[in-house]
Amino acid sequence: MPGSDAARRLSADPFWQTFCWICGAALVWWSTQPGGVVPEGWAGWPAVIWIGLLIRGSLGARSGWAVAAVTWFAFSLVWGLQLAWIRHVSVAGWWPLAIYSAAYAVTLVVVVRWAAGRLRRMPLSVLTGVFGVAFEYIRAEVLFDAWPFHLAGHSFWGSAVSGLASLGGVWACSLVAYSCGGLVAAAFLSARRRSLWSEAALPAGLALIVVATGWIPLTPAPGSQPLEMLAVQTNLPQDNKVGWRPERQAEDVRSFLQMTRDGLETHEGTDLVVWPETMVPGLGFESETLGLLESYGPQTEAWSRWPREVSSAAAGSGVPWIVGSLTWTGVEVRDGVLEPAKRFNSAVLLTPTGSSERGDKMFLTPFGETMPYVRAWPWLERLVMDFGASGMRFDLDASDVPARLTLEIPGEPSWLIGVPICFEDAVPSVVRDVCVQDGEVVVDAIVNISNDGWFGDRDAARRAHAIAAAFRAIELGRPLLRVANTGESALFLPDGSNPASLPPRVAGTLAASMPRFDHRTLYARLGNWLPRLCVFLGVLILGAGLLAARGGLSSSAR
Repeated sequence: MPGSDAARRLSADPFWQTFCWICGAALVWWSTQPGGVVPEGWAGWPAVIWIGLLIRGSLGARSGWAVAAVTWFAFSLVWGLQLAWIRHVSVAGWWPLAIYSAAYAVTLVVVVRWAAGRLRRMPLSVLTGVFGVAFEYIRAEVLFDAWPFHLAGHSFWGSAVSGLASLGGVWACSLVAYSCGGLVAAAFLSARRRSLWSEAALPAGLALIVVATGWIPLTPAPGSQPLEMLAVQTNLPQDNKVGWRPERQAEDVRSFLQMTRDGLETHEGTDLVVWPETMVPGLGFESETLGLLESYGPQTEAWSRWPREVSSAAAGSGVPWIVGSLTWTGVEVRDGVLEPAKRFNSAVLLTPTGSSERGDKMFLTPFGETMPYVRAWPWLERLVMDFGASGMRFDLDASDVPARLTLEIPGEPSWLIGVPICFEDAVPSVVRDVCVQDGEVVVDAIVNISNDGWFGDRDAARRAHAIAAAFRAIELGRPLLRVANTGESALFLPDGSNPASLPPRVAGTLAASMPRFDHRTLYARLGNWLPRLCVFLGVLILGAGLLAARGGLSSSAR
């Protein structure tokens, strides 16, 4: 076909050379992920290189089928290395997820190769930028509910480029990586070198925006007092958490309480204590549920004991606490069995007066708390779980109310805190839904409670989760405190800084002073406008390519 001939004329590399280009791209991709061998703040530019190598290899190959096969093979291997922690959760899910993740690199090279062969005057920086961001968005927010880790934009954390997230979200940082990668690919291709000025137009425009945003000062709201936080990082192995026996619960929760008491003694003036996700055993803090459990005496005492003791400890400390807990509501006894109307994964604010306020998780973790698509057929969901996730139960409900908690501090303005729970912090649109109403950010701060014990001994995976969440601070112009079982617990500010953190897999407390910011960002107002624009432009480009192909066929026929 004429389009295929056009693609071949870009270059004519032998198979081994194409193989080297693409395998090199895969290895560089692996090395530039958060927690990898390239230091943060510098990883963005090697990320550009892997994209450039990948696109160069795809355009120089003789066969599109070979490009697809080699790309899928190489990127499946590096994704498999990156996701090795999954084997502790579901061996059956490890390699399927790696192969699925690699499919996006395959789609990118196939589509860019096809479009470049038909639209010869379209800059590679534009093609790669548009399709790269469009496919990342589809992976991270659309298909299978969400898979938002290891985006190209994450590599720019710690650099000036990360400031673009306030305009277009993390997607704007990914656009820099993909468009600059397309420019690098063009520089490698003799047929494209004559038009490098046009190739550089989009990257140059993005560079000017980076410089301009760097001049905008990001300072705390004048006259405001910071919120003094005490994060309690637990280090509970996930196998203990899954089979949390009563005797182990007693040992663990007492250690959490002791860490909290020690931290409050060391850091006077604390305004808020935060525990990680689901670190309080039992069925939650709802008074109706607790009263029902206690009415049955010792046989249900274990389910109400720890909510009562933690509430008492919070009241005795004189400081509000946010703790993670399961919540059962509408509990009834049926045939001697407790049956709730709803089960939630919750963040609970406990006050010194003994009152409480609760926020529930809105977005259940795909394959961890819900089974995308398959959940519509319970029998099929059970079959899939028995095969790939034996012992897990997907019985949580999703809230339809954003998790926002009001913190009252005597003599000071109150703080409205958005509380995304666990995986929610990595999904841009989910955190925006928690924090934004009618295009305006209504919260004063973001506190994420999480449980990263699933990552086992893979601290790079913990860092990847932390960086994926950190971009929410820049996007929404509000500080973000993460408090995670096994870490990484850290404070991230809207200017892209990380002033306080604890190392992973260490039990301890972190004192963090959270300034109050009141900045308005374009991303907060418009949400995912940039990746949706890229999807729209991608459809237009594909349509133009089809028209060009039909024109070429007609010319050949004449």
